[in-house]
Amino acid sequence: MSTIAGSAPGVLTPPAAEDYGRFERMMNDTRRRAYSMALQLTRNKSDAEDLLQDTYYKAWRGFESYSPERPFLNWLLRIMQRAYLDTRRRDNPIRKAESLNQMVSPSDGEVQELAIPDSRLAPDDELFESEYASEVRALINELPHLYREAIEMCDIEGLSYAEIAERQGTTIGTVRSRIHRGRKILRDWVISRRPSLIPK
Repeated sequence: MSTIAGSAPGVLTPPAAEDYGRFERMMNDTRRRAYSMALQLTRNKSDAEDLLQDTYYKAWRGFESYSPERPFLNWLLRIMQRAYLDTRRRDNPIRKAESLNQMVSPSDGEVQELAIPDSRLAPDDELFESEYASEVRALINELPHLYREAIEMCDIEGLSYAEIAERQGTTIGTVRSRIHRGRKILRDWVISRRPSLIPK
């Protein structure tokens, strides 16, 4: 791949153009795994490709902040996760309060926010080092199938309870119960495994 989506052919944005060869090699080396993550997030091949291109563009713009001591793929996926959340918020402004920073609820049903950094922060901000996204995703994957499916459709795809109920072939009340129970399991796991993700 010789160009980044969003930039004019043959025109490179900062950092220095001589760094592009190194960036392109790293990009090509990780493309398959990065695309797999994009597809997992978007559940759509076209959207996954768009997300991947947006990620590469933002990664190139912030490449001067990348430290070779850090795995390039980890750095790239954090940019992708941030780009995906930004897209979800733009597409569903009324659902900002139900994005990934509210996946964990205490048993009384009151929403407990995860410590997710502000999406407007630059890629080199220390908060980008947070493992929250990959770890929360890993925890979600451990949930019972119906709980995991309901939480993914609600908190990642942005579907309403009615839409989820239609997809799962059940009632809105059952969907609400699955999401509540799944979030409680997540909260218990986070408290026991990574309490630092819960703000004090």
